[in-house]
Amino acid sequence: MRIQLGVLLLYSLFFLYSADWKYCLCVTVDTFIAHGCGVLIHCTEEEKTQRKIAAGGGIGLIAVLAYFKYTNFFIESYNKLFGLNTRTLNIMLPLGISFFTFSALSYVVDVYKGKCEAERNLVDFGLYMVFFPKITAGPIVRWEEFKSQIKKYPGIRLNAIHDGVQIFAFGLFKKMVLADHLGVFVDDVFLAPSVYNTGTVIFSAVSYSLQIYLDFSGYSDMAIGLAKITGFEFSPNFNLPYMARGFSDFWSRWHISLSTWFKDYLYIPLGGSRKGEKRTYINLFIVMLVSGLWHGAGWNFIWWGALHGIANCITRWLRKRNIQENMVLRGLEAAGTFLLVTLFWTVFRAESMEKAVLYWKAMFTFHSGISQPYTWTFVAIICVAAATLTAIRKAKKNKILYVNGFYPILDLSKIWSLVIFFTFLGVTILLGYYGNTAFIYGGF
Repeated sequence: MRIQLGVLLLYSLFFLYSADWKYCLCVTVDTFIAHGCGVLIHCTEEEKTQRKIAAGGGIGLIAVLAYFKYTNFFIESYNKLFGLNTRTLNIMLPLGISFFTFSALSYVVDVYKGKCEAERNLVDFGLYMVFFPKITAGPIVRWEEFKSQIKKYPGIRLNAIHDGVQIFAFGLFKKMVLADHLGVFVDDVFLAPSVYNTGTVIFSAVSYSLQIYLDFSGYSDMAIGLAKITGFEFSPNFNLPYMARGFSDFWSRWHISLSTWFKDYLYIPLGGSRKGEKRTYINLFIVMLVSGLWHGAGWNFIWWGALHGIANCITRWLRKRNIQENMVLRGLEAAGTFLLVTLFWTVFRAESMEKAVLYWKAMFTFHSGISQPYTWTFVAIICVAAATLTAIRKAKKNKILYVNGFYPILDLSKIWSLVIFFTFLGVTILLGYYGNTAFIYGGF
């Protein structure tokens, strides 16, 4: 089994190297910082020294992230503020830097707080940092979750392959067939929103809301499926987010690994909800603002985070009012949440705040232009609705509260199951979009 783990580590490093050797260098630096801090904290008994080591490691990891991700953003903002023309640097963003940095940070903090023991085996810890299914865009896996599996690694098993390939195939369908086709329409409208009529611009906003969900949840499914094939179990990263009632509910369903990371390592250390209502609102706003900055180096991402922070605070305030609920009110709350989330996604998608303003003008002013009721949007809505109903029925049948993915797993030892599965693969290949297929969250 140790040989298989070694092969996985070598392949993960090759995966990074094939993209660019500098990516390997960056994640290697983070790996040594986190691993070294863990060992030093373990070998030191004085709490004050441990705190300094943890703080130094955290600052080092954040400094690496800030240099690659935010240096040019700060230079550009400085130039715009003071009317200067300072040249930006030729910096290439390492693949998955936001994700493996947060993995390393959580490890250092957990070792310092005594939530996990320091790992002395650099090979095991290195695999945790560079494991190829999650390196590009998560999910953000904690060391304790990964360690418990790596120390009792079962190896590659046939039944896990059966389940894993199905989960991977479902994610591939969401990405190639639905998200990438939607992206063609979304890109066209966002490029020149004023050319299209009001209805088409609004339609493109809904299309992007579907695109980013299908793209990122599709990637998460593929990562979870690949991990299962290679002998690892990752927790689901999405739980029907567009059925959320309120923004706190939305963030408990969307990118769950990131939401829980911010809750455990930022919201709770800030005081959470333990220091009064006013402080709670401030903490919620800070967390969402940092979340926006984490997603991208641009003022549109910061504004997107701020909008979610305000909406989160309003949601909490309304919850405190003890409004009598009924089915109609719950439906209106879910619909309102989806509409606001969709509106905020347009700021996220825009390349700058100036372009976001232009898009909102095109959305909120009635004007004529190109009309394009894009067919793939209706296809995506039907697919998501059908999958959601299937997931809810599955949850009720199994009497579980948490919907563990959309995919009903087939028994691939049976002929008809194989026929259904390979037909599904054939449809995915035939209908897939083969243009620009970069993952949206791969750039973060």
